[in-house]
Amino acid sequence: MPARRRRSKNLTPASRTRFIAPMSTHLDPTLRRDLARAALSLAAFQSWREATLAQLADAAGRPLPELYGATLSEAVDCVEEAFDRAIAENMDALDPTQSVRDRLFELIMRRFEAMEPYRAAVLSMEQGMDRDPTLLAAAHQRHVRCARWVLALAGLEADGMTGQARAQGLGVIIGQARAAWRGDDAGDFAKTMASLDKNLRRAEEMFGRWAGFEKKEAVGGSE
Repeated sequence: MPARRRRSKNLTPASRTRFIAPMSTHLDPTLRRDLARAALSLAAFQSWREATLAQLADAAGRPLPELYGATLSEAVDCVEEAFDRAIAENMDALDPTQSVRDRLFELIMRRFEAMEPYRAAVLSMEQGMDRDPTLLAAAHQRHVRCARWVLALAGLEADGMTGQARAQGLGVIIGQARAAWRGDDAGDFAKTMASLDKNLRRAEEMFGRWAGFEKKEAVGGSE
């Protein structure tokens, strides 16, 4: 595992719409950022399933009419988008000599570090997801979107048939790491890092250069 420093009930059909994101970007960027902050604030102190659009508008400091066309599910998507964007911060700090596997590890861990201060809110939003195939599918869609972004930041092809296959596979790895993150103690990424490292190594061994990894001898003669 690469060494690194840390930065600092069952759901009813109606309630599913609070989690299933349409992956829409019709809202302006400023409103999307406000919705992300408001959703995290609400979910930290109450059940996300009981949140309303009016509460979201109030938490965002926006008149309710400005949220026309928005949904609670889209607010969840805004939160996930904000975490994705955090990955790209301080790209100059990445070590250019890292292997592809270590680069992917570093970038994905940035996302979990961005999520960590909002652990209570994120867990509230995810409550019940593991028991609902529809919600799991929506979560996977978000993980694949994150994977495409990570691949692009890592300098790997993220488009076309090859890119799509890579994104799907990396999305699964991100989802597995996220499941491990839920089981971590607050502020401790041990399970998250172990899951991510294990599955990236497995992908490297199974798919090699097709998945974007170098040949073993390409990085300083060994890994």
